[in-house]
Amino acid sequence: MKRSFILGIILILLTILDNSFMPFIAIRGIYPSLLFIFIISYSIINGKLEGTLIGVFSGILQDIYFNNIFGINALLNMILCLIAAEIGVNIIKKKRVIPVITCFILSVVKGLLMVLINYILKVNINYNTIIYSSIYSAVIAIIMYRIIYNFCNTKYMEKDWKF
Repeated sequence: MKRSFILGIILILLTILDNSFMPFIAIRGIYPSLLFIFIISYSIINGKLEGTLIGVFSGILQDIYFNNIFGINALLNMILCLIAAEIGVNIIKKKRVIPVITCFILSVVKGLLMVLINYILKVNINYNTIIYSSIYSAVIAIIMYRIIYNFCNTKYMEKDWKF
C-alpha cells in the first residue's frame, strides 16, 4: 500500500512537472517527458505487472492534458511498458546503456504511433520533433535511470513476500 501511494505521488508530480516546468527548459520548443522516462525505467527494473499498471495510470494522467481523445496515452504507455519490462528481463539492470537506448527507441515508437493515430483521426500533430525529443529524453534518462534504480532498491520499495 505504501509503495502504491509513493508511486502515485511520484507519477502525479512528474505529470505536473511535464506540463508546467519542462516547457521552460525546452530547447527550440522541444523537451523530454520525465514521466515517460520514469515509467520506462521503472518497467525495466520491476517487470511486467508493475510496468503495465504504472503504464496505464501514467497514460491516464497524460490523457487528462491531451485534448482530443481519452485513452490513447494509457494504451500506448501500457504497451510500451510491457515491451520495456520484457527487455528488462534479459539485461543487467544495474548498467545504464540498454535502458537508455530502450528509452530512446520507445520514445520514437510512441511519437510515431501518436502521429499515426492522430492521422487516422484527422487530428493535426507536429511530427518534426519526435527524434529530437527522443534524443533529449535519452540524455535525461542517462541521469534519471541511476536515480530510479536506486529508488527501486530502497527498503520501502522492495517487494516483500508475506505468507
